[in-house]
Amino acid sequence: MQEINNLFPLQNSWLLGFALLLAVVSIVLSNRNKDAWAITGLFFAAFALRLFMAHLDPFLHDWDERFHALVAANMMDYPLKPMMRVSTLLPYDYTAWCCNHVWLHKQPLFLWQMALSMKIFGVSEFTMRYPSVLMGSIAILMIYRITVLMTANNKTAFMAALFTCFSYYHLELLSGYYGMDQNDVCFDFYVLASIWAYIEYLRKPTWYWAALAGVLSGAAMLTKWLVGLLVFSAWGLLLLSRLRRKEAVTELLHFVLALVLSAVVFLPWQIYTLHTFPVEAHYELTYNSRHLSEAMEGHTGTIWYYWDFFHLYFGRYIFYLLPVGLVLAIALKKYRNTRLLAIAAYFLIGFIFFSFIAQTKVYAYFMVVVPLGYIFMAIAAQEILTISRLKKYLYIPVAIAMAFTIFDLPDITQVHDPGNKENNWAMNTYNANAFKSVRKYIPADVKTVINMNSFNDIDVMFFNKGLNAYAWSLDSAQFSIVRAKNIKLTAFRSHNGYFVTPEVNEYKNMVIIPIDLK
Repeated sequence: MQEINNLFPLQNSWLLGFALLLAVVSIVLSNRNKDAWAITGLFFAAFALRLFMAHLDPFLHDWDERFHALVAANMMDYPLKPMMRVSTLLPYDYTAWCCNHVWLHKQPLFLWQMALSMKIFGVSEFTMRYPSVLMGSIAILMIYRITVLMTANNKTAFMAALFTCFSYYHLELLSGYYGMDQNDVCFDFYVLASIWAYIEYLRKPTWYWAALAGVLSGAAMLTKWLVGLLVFSAWGLLLLSRLRRKEAVTELLHFVLALVLSAVVFLPWQIYTLHTFPVEAHYELTYNSRHLSEAMEGHTGTIWYYWDFFHLYFGRYIFYLLPVGLVLAIALKKYRNTRLLAIAAYFLIGFIFFSFIAQTKVYAYFMVVVPLGYIFMAIAAQEILTISRLKKYLYIPVAIAMAFTIFDLPDITQVHDPGNKENNWAMNTYNANAFKSVRKYIPADVKTVINMNSFNDIDVMFFNKGLNAYAWSLDSAQFSIVRAKNIKLTAFRSHNGYFVTPEVNEYKNMVIIPIDLK
């Protein structure tokens, strides 16, 4: 695999080579109508590809991965008390989600999953990404199944799953490069899973499919928040349209059952946090509700914000296939059925909500319905191939070309290339290795470290359980607290404008770490 590593100067490129090879084999099998083998091969290709992405960067990313990672690591010991800092040595602002003590800025399910992964595989920047590897791979199977139920066409279903497998933005969320990272991967998974369960319910309207949809929706709510109820939007609209049918009462009872089970999953945590951490919980509930009416933290944009980034979600040059496929799916009689209308409704509701209603605009928000968009792209591709009358011969090259376009490997190579001086990869790796080695240079009884780069205090605490870290030096007020408690300190050497003040440097309980940070 040395040739692959030379071609793509990234970590563990042999995994990438294996994933690409397996994906091509799966495409060939799909073209030969070996559907079970094709989707199985694609699942393992997706797993290998996501494992490759999880191991690309041996450091924690700035926004927001490092914060999620630290809270998850602390939850290994305190699963019912999410904390940014376990020790509250110095005063903190409970409204500052980057720097507080009890951390309720996100719902806990994805943090529990990350904590469990690190409990099993050890604490590292890689192991906390492993749940996303598994969930992202399973999502391939769900998209395949949804598309089969919608179109009764295995090739269309395989192509939709293929696009999901190589979704550039999803893969970069998993790698931690894009903000919201593992939180959105987990959230998108549970929303998709709830929609899959509902599509199964439309095929066979039994109570257990309705119950599963409700539980999965609750899991989505317990990962992020209200958009986790998306499954009930199209479900409710379809239910209203069929109220005069004799089976409407049964379906209404199933709908209510799903809602109740969703609440059973996510409400206990809300009640618990409001009772146990009332100040923090009330603040976060208010703060989160403002995303609908305000552009929070400068995340603003026009109604065209998400459309302008369709190329990021659906591939340069080919994202126009999505509206084409959506129109064809609704217009052509062979596709027109309740399941397809439900999926179209979910996609359009998501687009309308995030574009026209929610005032806070963030790339990752729209990812919750992006996999559904791949279904309509696959429909458009299949219709174009059918018109060409060369479907048998063009299927393989078209599938490969579209998957590679959505994958956007040149961008992945650029932002993760260790030799690229503009992506700070080398600096971040060097500093991460320095943080991992801190314990070698300080006495065992020293628990407080200062003078690293802004927000690198989060990294230091993640890699060194039990240490309390603070970026920059201590100001006079902070130092007076430390001195009054006779607390031993250790500090990194002065570097890049970060220096220890003379007052702190002359402190009798001060030890300097002999490492130069970048």
